[in-house]
Amino acid sequence: MKKIYTILCIIVLSILLTSHTNAQCACSNGDPVDSVVQVQALSGILPFSTIVPFNKLDPSVGILSCVVSRTTVTTILDIDLVNRDVTDRVTYLLDYTRTTSLSGPGHTVNSSTARKYGPYDLGQAGVDPDTAIHIGPDTIFNSRILTRQTTTSLSSYIGTGTVNFTYTNTAIFGFLIGNDNNGLDVAAISDVNIKLVYYFCPLMVLSNGMRNFSVSRNGSSVDVKWITEDEQPGNRYILETSKNGKDFTPIANISGFGNGKQEYKYSHPVSNPGQGKMYFRVKQVVSNGRGSYSQVRYISFGENGDLQPAIFPNPVDAQVMVRFATPQTGNVMAEIISMNGQVLQKRQVTGSRLTGMELTLNRKYPSGTYWLRVRNLETGAQATERIYVQ
Repeated sequence: MKKIYTILCIIVLSILLTSHTNAQCACSNGDPVDSVVQVQALSGILPFSTIVPFNKLDPSVGILSCVVSRTTVTTILDIDLVNRDVTDRVTYLLDYTRTTSLSGPGHTVNSSTARKYGPYDLGQAGVDPDTAIHIGPDTIFNSRILTRQTTTSLSSYIGTGTVNFTYTNTAIFGFLIGNDNNGLDVAAISDVNIKLVYYFCPLMVLSNGMRNFSVSRNGSSVDVKWITEDEQPGNRYILETSKNGKDFTPIANISGFGNGKQEYKYSHPVSNPGQGKMYFRVKQVVSNGRGSYSQVRYISFGENGDLQPAIFPNPVDAQVMVRFATPQTGNVMAEIISMNGQVLQKRQVTGSRLTGMELTLNRKYPSGTYWLRVRNLETGAQATERIYVQ
């Protein structure tokens, strides 16, 4: 009976959490929220810090409402303690605290567990037979769940390429009783499952068969174009822009041209765009006042915009050529990273309006999958792509 009650509590809690998330991530127009789910897994003796990349949300599918992470951690600890004091028996009491955390743009969650091991009365080194003790396996985290929801820094999750999270797995320990004449070996095996969910409000397909929606640079302006296959009387179009892909502002109100197939073009002046992206979408309003939206398109301005590295050849043999989507100025770092987060090698170049860089493998790596991370150290922009070494 107790087991059934526990299962029912878990089900009810899951429903309440889902309802809470949907309420927090609701669409402003009352439409149902949609989601994209990604999962990454880490296993083994993990480094203190591991880079965990997730794909960004394509802004053409909808407007990002919030980001939710759910991290499940199981960590098992084994400890070997040896008294090396040759003068006497020693009593040891070990204080151990382990912390696990996940952090990303506007997004941090952590959890800790503390243990005390002992006291252990260990024999005199070289005299007594009971100088050592094995502690464990002890389950420090038993499917510990860390959840976090954020509605800030959402622009970091929108576009192409990846957004990087950092998983940390650290411990602090010391003796409350004992002395320094000891040997201590600590090993922790972890299984980590990280689920990232993008909740977004889908963009409606325009009812009149709108197609070929595009934006392009034209000197100091941006040309916005689209075609309607079956224009209806009374239709009008509101052109909107955004700096973050989420909060849009209307910049033009265009009346429909008439019945049938029609082509539209609007030139939006941009006198001082600065750096980064400008997003565009079109809202169609029909005669009864109902509105629906096009897909979202964007333009990158200036240097030090999106890195979006193009890598070739891939698979990699001896050299990696990296090309940037927009010219980069400053210090640019490229790093080859193992799947468990260890930085294997790096190269830094400095210049103005760099269009790319070259990285030569400094040794023969085992065949398999690696990460190539590129960072502009001046702007903080970064992107991570998979590479395959053959």
